[in-house]
Amino acid sequence: MAGIGIVTDSTAYMDDAYVKEHDIKVVPLSVMMDNVSYREGVDIGNEEFYRRLKESPNFPTTSQPSAGEFLEAYKEMAGRYDQLVSIHISSGISGTCESARCAAAEMEDYPIEIIDSRTTSAMLMLIIQDLVEARDKGMELPEIQALLKKRIEQSTIMFAVDTLEYLHKGGRIGGAQAMMGSMLKIKPILYLDGTIDALEKVRGSGKALDRLVELTREKLGKKRARVGYTHVRNEARLFELAEKVRGAVKCDRDGVCYNEVGPVIGSHVGPGTVAVAFFPVD
Repeated sequence: MAGIGIVTDSTAYMDDAYVKEHDIKVVPLSVMMDNVSYREGVDIGNEEFYRRLKESPNFPTTSQPSAGEFLEAYKEMAGRYDQLVSIHISSGISGTCESARCAAAEMEDYPIEIIDSRTTSAMLMLIIQDLVEARDKGMELPEIQALLKKRIEQSTIMFAVDTLEYLHKGGRIGGAQAMMGSMLKIKPILYLDGTIDALEKVRGSGKALDRLVELTREKLGKKRARVGYTHVRNEARLFELAEKVRGAVKCDRDGVCYNEVGPVIGSHVGPGTVAVAFFPVD
């Protein structure tokens, strides 16, 4: 046994090859569709989920992993590592961190550091990549804890939602507001800092992308940044956003990453959503 192992959850939406290469343990969240529970990325993939989301009259619900699932993951990783960093989706939108803490308490004297990332999707993926680099450079746990605290405080993720339908179905806005917004082609820009909140509302998809770029530039100024992008069933829009951001801020080109969110996050924001995530680098 040696070193620090890394555990996260499925909402980081990391590439399978990257996960395998760096021996990251991913504990999946679940989505309930038509009275059947599926672990995202295990029992159901994006292609099937988004097809069924469009066709099904029943809106899906989501749930965190159980403490038992985390305990199983921790016991497996404890066979290979001296200690673990377990970093997860924001506690403001999921009970995942609480399940992880309950499991860690069952591991007695084995050291597990539970980190509430206060974020998810592309932002969580970027932070994990930074964590992997720090771990592989030989950083000790106190240094890694300080780095993660800094990154979480510096992090920004903003979403442009293509339709208000899914926010309404998920109970985040009322039906009248959703209908009026759709009639006026309102595209809300959301941000996640512990919880999901509305940042602005703009009219039209093109203006929504432009405003995401403006907000990114305002927040970063002339600082160089690591940037990530995510989307739901709209890769063309994602790359359009990435091209606009690339022309507006100093991106750390080696640190840029892309992903598509899966069922747990996608069911709340809906197809057509794109997001930009970033933190400044020294």
